[in-house]
Amino acid sequence: MPKLVLIDGNALVHRAFHALPPTLNSPQGVPTNAIYGFVSVLIKMIKDLKPEYIAATFDLAGPTFRHEEFADYKIHRVKAPDELYLQMPYIKEILALFGIPIFEKAGFEADDLIGSLAENTRVKENLQIVIMTGDLDTLQLIEDDKVVVWTLRKGVSDTFMYNEKEVKKRYGLKPAQLLDFKGLKGDPSDNIPGVPGIGEKTAAVLIQKFRTLEKLYQEITKPDKQAKKTKIKPPLTAKLIEKLLDNKDQAFFSKKLATIIRDVEFDFDFDKTEWRKHTEREKLEKALKDLALFSLVKRLADIDEPSDKLKPGPVSLFETDQTGGSKLLATEKEAGDALKAIRHKDEIVLDVQNGLVLLGDGKEEIFGFPETVLDDGEMSGRFKEILEDKKIKKIGHDIKMICHWALERRIRIRGFSFDTKLAAYLINSERRDFSLERIYYSELNSDMDPEPLKRIAAIAELKRKLQPKIEKFELDQVLKGIELPLSPILAAMEHIGIKVNREALAELSKAVNKELETLEEEIAKLAGGKFNISSPKQLSVVLFDPPPAGLGLKAKIRKTGKGALSTAVGELEKLVDAHPIVALIMKHRELQKLKTTYIEPFPGLIKKDGRMHTTYNQTGAATGRLSSQDPNLQNIPVRTEMGQKFREAFIAEKGYALLSIDYNQLELRIAAHISGDKKMTETFKKREDIHTRTAAEIFDVKPDDVTPNMRRDAKALNFGVLYGMGVLGFQRTSGVSRDQAREFIQRYMREFSGVAEYIEKTRKLAHRQGYVATIFGRWRLVPEINSSMPQMVSQAERIAVNSPIQGTAADMIKIAMNRIGDFIEENYGPDDVRMLLQVHDELLFEIKTDLIKKVEPQLREMMENVIDLNVPITADSKVGKNWSEMRSLSADVSEQ
Repeated sequence: MPKLVLIDGNALVHRAFHALPPTLNSPQGVPTNAIYGFVSVLIKMIKDLKPEYIAATFDLAGPTFRHEEFADYKIHRVKAPDELYLQMPYIKEILALFGIPIFEKAGFEADDLIGSLAENTRVKENLQIVIMTGDLDTLQLIEDDKVVVWTLRKGVSDTFMYNEKEVKKRYGLKPAQLLDFKGLKGDPSDNIPGVPGIGEKTAAVLIQKFRTLEKLYQEITKPDKQAKKTKIKPPLTAKLIEKLLDNKDQAFFSKKLATIIRDVEFDFDFDKTEWRKHTEREKLEKALKDLALFSLVKRLADIDEPSDKLKPGPVSLFETDQTGGSKLLATEKEAGDALKAIRHKDEIVLDVQNGLVLLGDGKEEIFGFPETVLDDGEMSGRFKEILEDKKIKKIGHDIKMICHWALERRIRIRGFSFDTKLAAYLINSERRDFSLERIYYSELNSDMDPEPLKRIAAIAELKRKLQPKIEKFELDQVLKGIELPLSPILAAMEHIGIKVNREALAELSKAVNKELETLEEEIAKLAGGKFNISSPKQLSVVLFDPPPAGLGLKAKIRKTGKGALSTAVGELEKLVDAHPIVALIMKHRELQKLKTTYIEPFPGLIKKDGRMHTTYNQTGAATGRLSSQDPNLQNIPVRTEMGQKFREAFIAEKGYALLSIDYNQLELRIAAHISGDKKMTETFKKREDIHTRTAAEIFDVKPDDVTPNMRRDAKALNFGVLYGMGVLGFQRTSGVSRDQAREFIQRYMREFSGVAEYIEKTRKLAHRQGYVATIFGRWRLVPEINSSMPQMVSQAERIAVNSPIQGTAADMIKIAMNRIGDFIEENYGPDDVRMLLQVHDELLFEIKTDLIKKVEPQLREMMENVIDLNVPITADSKVGKNWSEMRSLSADVSEQ
């Protein structure tokens, strides 16, 4: 059946804006989170529903007839931030380029226009009307399967279709009865009052029983009810009847306010809703590209009609592109001649794509070598010679990926001089997409030619564009001294991987399942019956509902967005002493997460070599930190018993041991250096415990009198202050009152005045210049610091304060990895010492057992001497046969 989709524009824009982070911006600085979310949902809808006809409706600024009737209508609605309104014209322009007409009328809401459009078109036979919205106000318009509502449930990807059956399932009511339901319950989001004291459950029961508001009031205003001559039957009670009678006018007025108007007069041409006839595809793609929404451009192919899609043709390896000296090579002779030409170049561009190795100078000569041609022994040797020659400088895009390709062929590429991906990352680390296509478009404002050989020219052109920016922003040393040399090292670490004991994982899986079963039995006994522990809703009932339904536990528990008491970990911690079931639930949750996140999926990630190979994302964190994925080996639990048992599965090869070298409180030492705080500096220089010293200062006791709880709270303050933790955050962490939390933070700022001064100076600097930088010159943009939204400003200020510290720590461990990588290559064989993992401030190595005592002090010294700070940098070393059972080097490694 053909479909007409009616879009509730404002509702969807608001949902998109609040569902996606405010960090999405176009190259011109226009916020794009609402645009991206709205268009993403639009494309999903078109792909899923395949509508022939679409129209959109929007609210206009100014009061509506509802405001005239009720001055407080929607009075609680907070004015949307300017960042949302800035995006509205772009969204309307994009809708027009899709070919979708927009309807607006002063004095009416978008829902009224939708109701009127639905009423005008419902008479058409064989036409289904689908209302696309971000809220549930239009459910009242549903009519069998003729008029349905397609809405968002969570975020911008979880959608749901409501028809009469689904409305009945959710509310127990027909769509038309939702108006009577709102007359009783009201609608807090629109400030529709309803009847005070009547909630959703009671309102639903009353309308189920009496069908309409009118019939309900007919029943309770009968003379016998008033005289109480007949028995009042459930669901009515004397008290409820009194409420209803006292608020009769308000109930009917609320129903009227909630009613969508269906007879608004405006010009409507149904033919204009046949959107495909009016789509301007090229202009649409350009508009999305101008906003740097490249992923949406790609997704447009999902909604093309079959006749619109081009059938891809095969790439011929035997055709020659005569323009610019580009050539795809097919024979060994051609490859040999090309290698001779390349051999004498000072600088070449290198890329690997779909079975082709692309080489050239990016100007006059560009060659595509099929991998099959390079498999020849002589040709392979000549090719390896060029790649391993340091004198021939090499430019690439994502050189870590290129290094992986080379390592599979036992080639160690040397001489990398520029990486366009890393350069773009250093210039703006807030980007999300560092693909060559996206960076090329954003820097050169034109589409990149998709032909494989053209990639070389594109990379060369992009390098010429980015190099001056790197120099202008003084990022040359960060690029060439830190990031470029790190890429081959990361590729080697990923290539080596870490050995995993499958049997240990299998045994741990059995042990965890057994413990989960035991916990579930104990929890069921304490709860008075079995329930789904993983269900927040069922857990909330068990913990908070009064007996006999629940345990009736009491505490200051935060509520969820839907008004239910939260069962998040932070809230459960408040109840640990209230009932023994809480500790068991938290233990169950911890084990369940360990099981589903690590124990179950990890065996499938072990490769044929018996090792696990993670992937490090060098451009994933704006701070400069590395992240790990597929699998993530940086977040493996370390502080719990089961987490340690899981780490036991990561082992050394026979004849080797694992060596861990971990920086001590690196970020706090950097904070002491950057801030120049006297007390912090003195503590580190005396090699005293910084958390004990902090506790002594803020609790006004001697260091010997500091308790473990005091030290714990001081540790939370030391790290929390640098991460922008406020009074509420410290209150939650420490369990003290809000006044005490405020007092502790104020005392901390007084006692560590250098830190307080650093925070204030850094905030002001970020407001003035829009960015902050590390000791080494890595910078981070903070564009939201001058936003009109206070919460965005606060978040940007927290980022500004923390980024120089966290970014410097990231730079330091990267420099250490570079120096260690060079040292290993120059002094040991590739099978003697292997760098395996980087986990925050820790490096993990696999070293031949007989070399441990020689190598360990060499590696640790390099880590401790990356830079001269005004406080000492120290690191701890541990060694063992697995990642959990690690001991100091005083023990005999061969016996471990």
